[in-house]
Order: sequence, then C-alpha cells, then structure tokens
Amino acid sequence: MTVRDVLTAVGRRWYVFLAIMLAFGALTTAFYRDGGSFFTHTTVTFTLPARTTLEPDSGTTDVSVIAFAGAVATAMNEGKPAPVYSSADAPYYGAGVREGVMVSLRNNGNQWISSFPAATIDIQIVGHTREWVATRQKALLEEIMAVTRGQQSVAVISEQITASVGPLSTEIGEVTSSRSTQMLAVVAMGIAGLILGCSASVAVDRLARGRRNARHVVQPISRQLQTESPST
Repeated sequence: MTVRDVLTAVGRRWYVFLAIMLAFGALTTAFYRDGGSFFTHTTVTFTLPARTTLEPDSGTTDVSVIAFAGAVATAMNEGKPAPVYSSADAPYYGAGVREGVMVSLRNNGNQWISSFPAATIDIQIVGHTREWVATRQKALLEEIMAVTRGQQSVAVISEQITASVGPLSTEIGEVTSSRSTQMLAVVAMGIAGLILGCSASVAVDRLARGRRNARHVVQPISRQLQTESPST
C-alpha cells in the first residue's frame, strides 16, 4: 500500500482518524496534569537516654540501639520487609511509585548485602499533592513515637531510648519533568496517535469496501438464480 492509498483511506474514514487523535489528545492532557509528584525523606534517629545526636557517644551506632530502631521499623511495616534497591541513595519515586510510603531502617548496602550503620529510620513518602504527603508524614511520625514508647513500656527503667526527628528532613519537595522532556512526550504521543489513526482508518476502509464488494457479488448471483429457477 502506497502513501497515497493511506491518505485516501484516511480521507474516506476521517471520523475514525479524528476519534483516535482526540483520544490521544485527552490522554496526553491527563498525563500532563498528573505529571508531578511531591516527596519527602524524613528521618528519625534513636539515641541512648539523655543523649543528643550531636554527641560523639550518642549511641546512634550502638548495636543495641540499632536493633531497637530495627524493631520499631519492623513494627511499622507489620513484619513485612522493606524493599531494597541497588543504591542506598535511590529515591522512592525513582522506582516509579506515584503514591506510597516506605519505612525502613537505614541501610547503606544493596539488594545483596545489608549494612545498618546507624539507628536511623528513613521515612520516604511520595504523593500527588503536598497536603497528602504532609498528612501522612505527621501520622507516621506520631505512630513511630507511639511505637517507641510502647516497645519500652514493658521494661521498668527510669531512662529510655530517645527518638528525635531530623529538623531539616521534614521538608516536602516536588519532582517534575523538564520542559524538553514534556515536549518529547507530546511529540511521541502525537506520532503514536498518527500511526494508530492511519492504521485504524485503513483497516475500517478495507472492511467497509470488502463488505460492499461482497454485496455487489451476491446480488447478481441471486438475481441469476431467480431467473434460472423454473416457474411454478
């Protein structure tokens, strides 16, 4: 089939081509409006009683404190292991998550080797709106503090492990695609719409013409049979 044949089919079945292009336009608009995401990487660090994270002997690298932080993270995840990626610095939204929460004990290893250097819980939240991320962040921090108190309530001790939120880790950021990336996406959607629109127009045109030709063949045969049949 030549380009002329394709253009002729599109001209005859323009409504098919137009419907597909409108559908792709609506999809492109929806993807554009839903393109950005808000995220936060909040940290909660555990220290020995009456210590701060700035002290060299705060206990953040103490094995027992790290184990306690891991128990809190496990309780937050209801016993389910947190996903581990190839890089410890990989952002949660980098895995394609558009809305979700990940609570994990800080792990400087990868999916093959685990390394827990400090008693720090990482809370990564990704959402469509800043308000949703802020609400989830507040709820999770309150829950972590409650679990921390609950884990130590069974032990009758005067001083308990302290949990503190990183003062700069509560900020909420936004990640969006660049203008050039958006333009490339629009062009790609346009090309896909053109290809599918032309293909659908050709297919519908062939189907319609095939049916029309079939009717033209059947009608003469039917009249011929009627002529040749003996009269009663």
